[in-house]
Amino acid sequence: MKPLSNIAVAVNNDPIAIVPNSVTFTEGFGEQTMRAASIGGASVEQVFSQDLESTFSMVKFEVYPDIETVKLLRSWKSNGNSNTVVLTGSVDGASFRRSFKKAAILNDYEVALGSDTTVEIEFKSDAAV
Repeated sequence: MKPLSNIAVAVNNDPIAIVPNSVTFTEGFGEQTMRAASIGGASVEQVFSQDLESTFSMVKFEVYPDIETVKLLRSWKSNGNSNTVVLTGSVDGASFRRSFKKAAILNDYEVALGSDTTVEIEFKSDAAV
């Protein structure tokens, strides 16, 4: 088994130079809750529920703060939820792909300037496909 470490990131069809090993994401299944309901005689049954408010994906990565990338960050934030982020990669011929549509940067991202600094970008989107 080999790790998926050669991920390519594209935002709005533009390939993005990322900091290696900085990509993380969630599938968008959201959070679930399991509670116990008493059915008498010291017996319980499960009450399983889905928190629909949490069924969004997250995709996060880091970039280096060069002039062009800082311009891109500003445009992505200005786009609201009109961004699309795509992750692709492969290992030994097996391919990986996730698309995050209606993606938005919700936080007020922080740009650290310097020769060895990075900027972390986090998008929230519809569930990954």
